[in-house]
Order: sequence, then structure tokens, then C-alpha cells
Amino acid sequence: MNFKKILILASLALCSLSAFSKEKAPYRAEIQEKVKLNKYNRQLGYQLINGGETVAFVFDAGTWKIERPLRVFISGSFNNWAKKSGTWEMAKIKDTFFMLEVPKIDLLIPGDSGHPEFKFIVTAEIPYKETVCGKELVRYKSEVIELDAVSGIPGYRLLGKNIILFPEDNPESIAEAEKIISKAKKLKEFDLSKDEDRAAIANFRLVPKTTALYRGYHPYKISNPKLDTEKTRIDFVRQFLLEKGIKTIITLSGDETLEEGKEQLPVFITDIRRNKSQLFLDPKFNMYSSTENRDFGNMIAEIVRYINSHEGPYYIHGRTGIDRTGVASAILASFCGASWKEIEADYVKSNELKIREYRNSGLLKYTLEKITGTQITDETNLQKEISQFFIDRKFLTKQEIDLVVEKLNP
Repeated sequence: MNFKKILILASLALCSLSAFSKEKAPYRAEIQEKVKLNKYNRQLGYQLINGGETVAFVFDAGTWKIERPLRVFISGSFNNWAKKSGTWEMAKIKDTFFMLEVPKIDLLIPGDSGHPEFKFIVTAEIPYKETVCGKELVRYKSEVIELDAVSGIPGYRLLGKNIILFPEDNPESIAEAEKIISKAKKLKEFDLSKDEDRAAIANFRLVPKTTALYRGYHPYKISNPKLDTEKTRIDFVRQFLLEKGIKTIITLSGDETLEEGKEQLPVFITDIRRNKSQLFLDPKFNMYSSTENRDFGNMIAEIVRYINSHEGPYYIHGRTGIDRTGVASAILASFCGASWKEIEADYVKSNELKIREYRNSGLLKYTLEKITGTQITDETNLQKEISQFFIDRKFLTKQEIDLVVEKLNP
């Protein structure tokens, strides 16, 4: 082969590689001067305008396979997933095209992905067939439909929800998360001979900077009956509780009735209850976005006082040990001097449950930043900032916080 031919082949190879790389590069959110529909925003359901400071929600009925839309609403992490709020109703621009412009600042409340998330709630006329006098007729009836994301653009959807990203955001981590959690992990996929897999299936672990506070899955309520991991999961939680000698339990999903024939209270938990050492709380507010709600502060205070008046070791849990448990554990860990890096690492470990649930640490960070009133970095003194929040608002005294630190680190 002559030198000229080698150069041509090398050039072609480089061009192919360049084209491949370009094709595989993730789509980044773009900014338009004003909304012009294209193949991206039709799927994503939004377009950035006004220099990126405004999000224009766009609903193109054809893209979502809705033939006769009547009204369209936005339901998202930023409006507490309201189904039909007048404030979030989209204006009909054409028969099958709706739009709503919202300032970016009003949307910066993240969902599970760590970014703002939303769905379209559509009232539409849906066709159905009816036979009248032997003749089949097509009729229409009004229905309300909650639409799952249709985007095929990697990084802009997660478990059926649309995700809003801005130019500075990287969609790759979300695209990877979507691949990982698209299916629940089967029992045979866990290696239960390994400590880490036994802990992962039970979502069980020690809370950072404590030696007497554990967190995890519910020890007797069935939360995911369709998964073949559920019985083993609960069995391991009970085993861990016995091994650690748990004496006080804090349950953040209320005192739920047991399903006869399917759920049973273990003897050692019956003993804990008999000793009046199980606290039942059932928060009805969103743990991530309700830090300014006094019910939130009162709940944390009740947990602290319960720990202070009961004997450890302690176990805190909700149904799966992810959200309510995650926020409460983060606050207790911060009281004990845990850094953001330690709290973040603990929080994302719940993703190892593999039950088609995913939480990005940005969601928890948002919550803690609402408490501290400042951007959190690895250098932030969370112990000082978060303790001060509860002291200044008179939920707790410094003495109560000092005591809970002692109780959790005997």
C-alpha cells in the first residue's frame, strides 16, 4: 500500500471517529430568542428563552399522541406535583399547541434527579365506539390523563418524569441513572454472602458520625410486594436489628395496621413497644421542601427529645428508608459533626436498593441549603449552621442538641 493511500485511509478513519464522537455527544439545553418548535423541544416539553432566564413549557399534542386536547396543566417538583392548578395552566396557542412561560427562579426546586422535574396533565376528548341501532359510531368523552415523558434524548427523563436541564447541567449522569434503575434488581443478582450486599438489600447502615444510630428499611411492613427481594429484605433488617441490639425505634411512616396473614410483628419489636420505646411519626408534608414549615422543625425536635429520653442503640426508618429517613438522618448526622461529603455519600447509598427508585444528592443538598441559607460546600460547617437553625427558631436548645450528640455517641 503506498503512502498516499495510507494518508487517505487515516484521514477517513479520523473523519469517521469525529462524526461518531459528535453523534454520541449528549444534547445540551439550548437557548432561543423566542420559541421555535424543533425535534428537541417537542420531546423535552420545554425551551429556554430570555437568555436562559425563562422556561417556556411547550406541549405539542402530536408528539404526545393526543388528538383532541382541551386543557393542559404543568405538574412538577416546583409546585409540589399539583395536578390541576390554575397558576400552572398552559395557554392554547393553536388547536394542538399549548405554552406557558415561567421564570427560571420559580422552578429551581429539584425532584429525585436533583433537577426540576415535571409531567403534563391533559384534559382531552378520547374516542370510544358505541353501537346505536346496529350502527357503530365513534363518540368522544373527556378524560384527564397524566402523561409520562416521551423524550428519547438521553438525560432528560427519569422514571417517566421530564427533567429540566440548563446549559450548565450535564445530562450524562441522569442518562446513566435511567439505564441502571430501569429494572428492579432481582434476588439472585445480590451476592448475599457479601456484607455489602446484605447491607444494600436492607438499606441498613450506621448514620455518619454516630456510633449508636442506624437507618434502613421497614422491619415488618411490605412496601414492594411484587419484588422477589421483599421477604429477604425484611428478614435481613430484622437480623441486623437483633445483631446491633436496637433498643429504641423511630418510625417515620406512622403506626400502620398489619395485613393479616402477610405481615407479622417480630417478638423483639413487640418487647420494644412494651417498653414504650417506639416513636411513631407520620409527616404529611414534603420533607425536602418544607423546612420553613413549623411542623418540620417540631418533628425533628420530637425525634431529638425521644432519643434523649430513651436508651440506645437507635434505629430510624420509614417505608424504604430513603426520603423521610434520609432527611432526618442527615440532620442528626450534622448535629454530630458530619461533613456534607459524609452525608452525601450516606444518602446516595440508598440507590443500591435497586427497587426502581433513584435519588440524586442534589435533592438533599437543596433541603440543607434551605436550612443553612447558604450554598453548601465540603468546607461548610454543617454542625454549626444546622444547629443554629433549630436553636434560633426555638425548636431545640443547645443543651438538647449537645445531649443528642452524646446519646448517639456513647
